[in-house]
Amino acid sequence: MGILTVGCRAMGAEELIVRERAGVTYVLLNRPEQRNALTPDLIDRLLAEMERVDADPDVHVLVLSGAGDAFCAGYDINYLESPGTAGAGAERDHVDEVCSRLRVLRAPTIAVVNGVASGGGCDLAVSCDLRFASEEARFAAPPARLGILYSPEGIARLTALVGPAVAKELFFGGELVDAARALAIGLVNRVYPGERLGEETQHFAETVAANAPLSVAASKLIVNLLAEGAPLTEEAAAAIEEASLRVWASEDAVEGPRAFRERRAPRFTGR
Repeated sequence: MGILTVGCRAMGAEELIVRERAGVTYVLLNRPEQRNALTPDLIDRLLAEMERVDADPDVHVLVLSGAGDAFCAGYDINYLESPGTAGAGAERDHVDEVCSRLRVLRAPTIAVVNGVASGGGCDLAVSCDLRFASEEARFAAPPARLGILYSPEGIARLTALVGPAVAKELFFGGELVDAARALAIGLVNRVYPGERLGEETQHFAETVAANAPLSVAASKLIVNLLAEGAPLTEEAAAAIEEASLRVWASEDAVEGPRAFRERRAPRFTGR
């Protein structure tokens, strides 16, 4: 996995490891013996890291990966509340909180899926803007096999990505989907041999990070709003207009064409 795992900054008991390079923040879920299953503490650490990323204008991309041979096996079943109790379903809402936060993060996000991404782990990957997978990657949405249910928001995220018919197939069957099938149904963007996954992800992430950050962030915002399908609300239309005007009025909008004319690499500042 290369850059995704080497020389990282550890947080807490090293269940979340972070590395920063060339405008990219690499975040590693580091519970390999538990297949990087999510716990309340790990989710809170992820949320805190996303808040830090959103507040740092020098971070232009966030890359999320898992240690070992799994991306994330979902919510750790040892932390599930007993069905029928007042707390039942709270873990679903906690997972949904981090997934929803990924969607609206200013910086583009890439999930690097090197193995199993199941349940909440699949939702975590789906919530990222892009998914790069190894040939060994496997995806599953298995709540029906456990007698539980994704959040409505999680169901909506997967449906928006693969369409209603395929989403029903995944939810009804709860079966593992291999990387080739995931690519065919639009669940992932790219598939690489495992030994190339880290290198290829790093190259793409740093390419994005070198582009004009205001333009990239506005593109993410506008695509997300338009992808919702329903007629735009006044608030959404205003957000699109504001983002567009900010890009066109920026110093980067002057620098980009100038660099092109001068046949040099642009020096974008995010202003």
